[in-house]
Amino acid sequence: MQYKLMNDYSAAWPLWGGRNSGLCPDDEPVVSAETTAAARSWAAQFDQLFDHEHGWPSRAVALAHREEGERIFAEIQHSHPDHDVTFQYWEHEYRDIR
Repeated sequence: MQYKLMNDYSAAWPLWGGRNSGLCPDDEPVVSAETTAAARSWAAQFDQLFDHEHGWPSRAVALAHREEGERIFAEIQHSHPDHDVTFQYWEHEYRDIR
């Protein structure tokens, strides 16, 4: 099975692929409660802070968000070694608000 960890607007569960090839249902793939909470929090932060025109509010927020995504990605890969799990991070833009 193939899965992709990726943010998108209004996607509370940021995993794609699996049985449907689109946005995965909440129970797919099955991961620990901690990983589930972290992934939902990561997606919520994207929805709250990432501006479609200007990106993240600062470089620090952008870097922290990417690092958290990489951590979640590693946890999902580790818990599903028999699946092809990828990380697609497209939200690189940021602006420093002064």
